[in-house]
Amino acid sequence: MPSFQETYDAIKADWNAGEKNFNIECEMLPEGMQVKCTMGNPAGDPFELIIDAPGGLDGSNIGPSPLLVILSSIGACIIAVTRFWAKIMDIKIEEMKVFSRGHINLGAIFGIDDTKLAGYDKLEPVIRIKADAPDEKINELMDKVFNHCPVITNFGGASPIKPKVQIRK
Repeated sequence: MPSFQETYDAIKADWNAGEKNFNIECEMLPEGMQVKCTMGNPAGDPFELIIDAPGGLDGSNIGPSPLLVILSSIGACIIAVTRFWAKIMDIKIEEMKVFSRGHINLGAIFGIDDTKLAGYDKLEPVIRIKADAPDEKINELMDKVFNHCPVITNFGGASPIKPKVQIRK
């Protein structure tokens, strides 16, 4: 497995070296609202994640809801991209936490009011960071992160989602 620097240098030398496709299979399980998500792992066996819902939404609560996974993805991606940019900018991060906050009204999911957004109407990650750099450089780092974080980019509507339905008989 190449190091971060080797990967970065390879992509810098040849843009096409950065081309990747990711595929995840999500399968409905028989209990509650459980979904098993299986994704590739270049180092071995596939990763598996069980996503569920709380009891009040007919789930069995054995895993996070899709909505919690969204918030987790935002926080995890901010941390990962901050680490990448910290390496590029030669900043040592001593501590970092992201508190991902989201507000939603579940009534919109149930179609109770179709004028309301059936998703988060606010996504407000709060980043706490301590690093060995002056505040100006940390702010520059975080500007790079916010402009290059793929999860923020995708949730901002940059990538169209084009569902395809395949009916099985």
